[in-house]
Amino acid sequence: METIPLEPDEQQSAGLHNEETRVREVFNQMVDEYDHLSDLWYQYTFNSVDSVLLEEFKPPKGLTHRPVALDVGCGTGIQSLRLASMGYEVIGVDVADALVAAAKRKLAKAGYYDAEFSIADAQHLPLEDSVADCVNCCGPTLSFIPDWRSALREIARCLRPGGKVLFEVEGKWNLDLFWEILNALAFNFLGYNEPLPTALSHLRPPWNVGHSIEYEFPLESGDSVQMPLRLFAASEIDCELTGTGLVPVKNWGLHVITNLIPSTILHNPNPSRLLSIIFKRLSSMERRINHVWPFTALGCSLLVVARKQNAEPDSQEE
Repeated sequence: METIPLEPDEQQSAGLHNEETRVREVFNQMVDEYDHLSDLWYQYTFNSVDSVLLEEFKPPKGLTHRPVALDVGCGTGIQSLRLASMGYEVIGVDVADALVAAAKRKLAKAGYYDAEFSIADAQHLPLEDSVADCVNCCGPTLSFIPDWRSALREIARCLRPGGKVLFEVEGKWNLDLFWEILNALAFNFLGYNEPLPTALSHLRPPWNVGHSIEYEFPLESGDSVQMPLRLFAASEIDCELTGTGLVPVKNWGLHVITNLIPSTILHNPNPSRLLSIIFKRLSSMERRINHVWPFTALGCSLLVVARKQNAEPDSQEE
């Protein structure tokens, strides 16, 4: 049978589909350990996201309807549960069916039976325009989405004018760049598993635009899985948000100071008492400065709160 070559657009579409399939398979594989946040790195990350939701996403007063929160890349419903506890009616979407099933069970067990969850990708959200009073997109979901610009447009479309959205993305510039190079020069003693040319390639220009990498994610079993991951420059994400009608209002950099300890060490699910004490002091220092530039641009994870602009008033006919 003759093989018909794909056109360039078809090749790109097939590539994006394959990336999405890989991400779905990896996260389905992780469902049993997704909520095991025993390592210092992820405890701090999730607690930081939780603090922002509690502080910045209190339901607006004077609403004539119950506020709706859209959780894009809801995972097992960690942030969905928080938003429901704050009084929101939750709509969660994720590409991983096993995670969606876990999220449904989690919120039902907590008594939030009206929470809705569906298997969908952020590039094609199954919602009407302007249905959500706020959107959460953490995890960091956007870094795993092949066509992340389409996801931004979809999120903006579903958000009501004046509503807020919280993004968490993986940052391009952080201390792990130094640790990766040192690790490559010292025979992988930190376990980053990157050869020197790969470690050095992260420093190539353009410096204000992110790039994609193959990220090795450690599992509790001791094995690891590879997944495509996009790193973002802080100025890049702010610029792209503005282009969709979302105006950045607050930024944070996570693991700016705590990354003085290599991330591979902090991913240990059984940290020593000494490591825990040192990390606690570093994280306390970081919380004092991680909302101030340039620290907002130097985190391993970048948090951005943006607000959707109010619709322009219709021009009156003369």
